[in-house]
Amino acid sequence: MKLIDDLKQFYGDTTTEFKKISWPSRDEVKDSTIIVCTTIVFVMVVLGLYDTGIVTVANFAQKLFSK
Repeated sequence: MKLIDDLKQFYGDTTTEFKKISWPSRDEVKDSTIIVCTTIVFVMVVLGLYDTGIVTVANFAQKLFSK
């Protein structure tokens, strides 16, 4: 029954390691989540502005050279 012994060993090792983890507090998780969401929104706005600029330049170039 090596498989069962291995599974018991794995479960025991996993339980021991989980007890060693330093979990973040609720406030730390909330603060980190706010930072991540704010960063995502900022990057979305910047990429949207770049995209709009590139499309505008491409449309201008298309109109300029298609005549």
